[in-house]
Amino acid sequence: MKHIDAGWARRLIVPVALLATGLAGPVWAAEVEGRLDFADRVALSTPVAGVVKSLPVRAGERVEAGTLLLALDSTPFDQRHRMAAAQIEGLSLAADEAALDAERVQALYDRTVGSDSERALAIIAREQAEGERDRVRAQAALRAWERDRARLEAPFAAQILSVDAAVGEVVSPQLTPPTLIEIARAEQLQAVARVSADQLGSLGLGDEITVARGDARRTGTVDAIRVRTDGDGPVEYELAVRVERGEGWRAGQSVTLTLPDD
Repeated sequence: MKHIDAGWARRLIVPVALLATGLAGPVWAAEVEGRLDFADRVALSTPVAGVVKSLPVRAGERVEAGTLLLALDSTPFDQRHRMAAAQIEGLSLAADEAALDAERVQALYDRTVGSDSERALAIIAREQAEGERDRVRAQAALRAWERDRARLEAPFAAQILSVDAAVGEVVSPQLTPPTLIEIARAEQLQAVARVSADQLGSLGLGDEITVARGDARRTGTVDAIRVRTDGDGPVEYELAVRVERGEGWRAGQSVTLTLPDD
């Protein structure tokens, strides 16, 4: 009598049960090899020109959301904002006075004392004063926006992948904004694998997939399904599965993705 390994017998239980019930033949979940990659890789830059004053992070560091990554010298931004803000009060008073003057001229015109030309000049003066006031208000708001954009803060809890700037460096994004800092999610990774159309089956965004690295397993969700073709070769798909970072899990490591049965 042949000896049947206990582990092999356990693996036969499900398919045999399915055959006995007449539901289906034995179907095995497909396993594909993949690799870990960074999740939400983002290149950061400032939309304004200036001189780097502070650079408190280093490549490889992990930071919380809102952490300061880089700051330009705020002196020119602060001064330009103050110059615009200082003009607002005076121009607001001038606009109010022009509005009162226009009302007085209109009252005289209504009593047939004022002329058409006086009324027209008063209205023009009022519109010009209000327009100048609104222009400086918009300029002050723009200067405040520029001042706020002279700082780079982490948009989410991140790992610093690279720091491509130095204190004292002049940043000028007028043509092509330079990459100053590159980040990725700190607590998440992407497991990426190439699969065929048959392997992909009915798998869709948001579906759950088991990702294994050695004996460690994690359940991830399908984050992206990208079409990949090599010339005239068959169409393949790049499957990206977002997983929580496990202890010792790093981008570049090999993993196994277990695709669910259709």
